[in-house]
Amino acid sequence: MGGPTRRDFVKGVTAGATLAACGVKPAIDVPDGGEPAPDGAPIAPPETVPEVAHFELGITAGDLVGDRAVLWTRYDGAAPLVTLVWRMAGDAYVEELGPFAAVPAAGGFVHVPIAGLRAGERYRYAFVETAGDARVGRSIIGRFRAPIAPDASEVLTFGAVSCTDESRPLDVLARAAERDDLDAFLFLGDNAYCESCTTLDDYHAFYTRHFRRPEAVAIRARTGSYMTWDDHEVDNDWNPETIEPARLDAAFQSFFEHAAIAPVPGAERRIWRSARWGRTAEVFVLDCRSERRPSTILSGSPEYLSPEQLAWLKAGLRDSPAVFKIIMNSVPITDMPLLWDAYPTDRWEGYAAQRRELLQFIDDSAIRGVIWISGDFHLAFIANVATSGPGANQRELLCGPGAQEANPLTWTLQPPQFSFATDTNNYTLLKLDPASRAVTVSYVDAAGTAFYSESYVP
Repeated sequence: MGGPTRRDFVKGVTAGATLAACGVKPAIDVPDGGEPAPDGAPIAPPETVPEVAHFELGITAGDLVGDRAVLWTRYDGAAPLVTLVWRMAGDAYVEELGPFAAVPAAGGFVHVPIAGLRAGERYRYAFVETAGDARVGRSIIGRFRAPIAPDASEVLTFGAVSCTDESRPLDVLARAAERDDLDAFLFLGDNAYCESCTTLDDYHAFYTRHFRRPEAVAIRARTGSYMTWDDHEVDNDWNPETIEPARLDAAFQSFFEHAAIAPVPGAERRIWRSARWGRTAEVFVLDCRSERRPSTILSGSPEYLSPEQLAWLKAGLRDSPAVFKIIMNSVPITDMPLLWDAYPTDRWEGYAAQRRELLQFIDDSAIRGVIWISGDFHLAFIANVATSGPGANQRELLCGPGAQEANPLTWTLQPPQFSFATDTNNYTLLKLDPASRAVTVSYVDAAGTAFYSESYVP
């Protein structure tokens, strides 16, 4: 129920094999970075094909891991569809990869897994309508960068945001989409506010209204992304143990249908995963919502993350050779001031034993470079995770809100624990310098102004 099923995937591969017989490659295993144009022929740039209006929600690239990525769109046309990818040198098209089979699933959702990307290279891509051998229409043109090589070490720039409500202007996302220096973008949850949704049709209609907004289309096409969810993609503060199963099925399915994420075989609902960017950074995407068990809060072993996810995270942090370990955490792990403790059960603090276990593990294992990055609270801050005890030497960055009302408790976040706090709508920039081991955090407002920056060594 979470995204394309194994049967859908097999059907897609079968269809891809049929297309391959007609000269179209299946969207799997591109050897050695793909093929250039045959016989040294000039590469036809995508701009030579007219853009058509059959891709209302735009396009995006996600799940960037090693030499692989997932390219996504929703298509409402009727023509045969392929995906084309171009390796770039600046603005010059130097190599064409594909065409790759792009077979819409039910609802028009298209997920195209590609492989064989060259480490660290920048790419553009488009979904293209065909008529025989002719390319007759296309989507907008998207961009992404492949992760750098496992032994590479260079400065990286990531963007991040949380909390984008459909009822509010998305100027923050528009400003982020104007950048040409982003290596990837982190969507930290509350990417859509679906409280009124109960059926799959409801979720589809809501995502369509929200994701088709020009600013949302622009940022998803501008760079590759990693995405998790928080509560509002399902329902406000929803409880995994009591929610109506059919509603949760619909929410899971809609989330995966609208995200550029490849399902994990045998664990199709697993959102948590990681991706290495050389020796500079590793991104750990958590699912802090669907696996928690509120009924365990008062027990000796409360479960905020499942035991499997927690063990995976510990092993990944311990074994990662990257300087920076970025933990996409949706809801903050920071020990918040007393005024925030009226409702701690919706965050890590309500699951105190597991929180302490994880923070203590990081401290005891002397794991350097941990960057907690979170959303949910409708404000931004830079803080020590704790004032004493486990986590006191760890810091957390809160990002956004991208399009939300201000949190009235922002004023409670004061030094020395909180070096910065704001309720201004923003997106966040992380500049990761492996040589100095410093991360520079900048908050950028709806006018495109970086109104606060701070550097520290995690």
